[in-house]
Order: sequence, then structure tokens, then C-alpha cells
Amino acid sequence: MYDVCQLATAILAIAFTALLLITGQQFIESRLQHGATPPIVAMATLPP
Repeated sequence: MYDVCQLATAILAIAFTALLLITGQQFIESRLQHGATPPIVAMATLPP
């Protein structure tokens, strides 16, 4: 019984990892297609 639980946990972990990789790839591709510009960061400086 323990082997079945361990196998189910391993399959669930593999499926979750595959899902994250696929959705991450699709997100990156969609961002590249829309021509996303890099964020502009303004640095705060103190007066001398």
C-alpha cells in the first residue's frame, strides 16, 4: 500500500512540474509576441 501512495505522489509531482513548465513557456512566448518593454526603474538619490 505504501508503494502505491509513493507512486501516486511521484506521478502528481511530475504532472505538476510538467504543467508549470508548459504554462511558463506559453507565458514567455506570449510576452515576447506582444513586444513587452522592460520596466523602467528610477533610482532615488539623496542630495549631496
